[in-house]
Amino acid sequence: MKIFFPVFIICFLCYGCSNKQEKNRSVLSEKEMTEIMWDMMRADQYVQDFVLKDSSKNKKEESIKLYEKIFHIHHTTHEQFEKSQSYYQSNPLLYRPIMDSLVKKQNSIKPVIPTTRPDTGFQHMPGKRLRKE
Repeated sequence: MKIFFPVFIICFLCYGCSNKQEKNRSVLSEKEMTEIMWDMMRADQYVQDFVLKDSSKNKKEESIKLYEKIFHIHHTTHEQFEKSQSYYQSNPLLYRPIMDSLVKKQNSIKPVIPTTRPDTGFQHMPGKRLRKE
């Protein structure tokens, strides 16, 4: 009886301190979540940069269409994504690597700045002739 009680207490404490929310099969892997979230961020940026400038398109409808395409590409559903996101958000130790990889990916992309060639027909200083090249 002296040995049973401490073993019972240790088992009870180990069970009580364990992760209560176990990852089941319907939760997407960290890699899948990262890829889907990356594509969703890119879709949001597309809507922000191009769709908002087109007055004939609805931002919300275009976002929904793009998200559905993303879910189709990654062979998942909105419900599975939401469930996975809830799981990872409730486990910060698992969610942080996902967010860190997204930030790292974003920082690795250099913005494309188009170079413009000066207009040679425009005379900058009146009275001065442009030299011919």
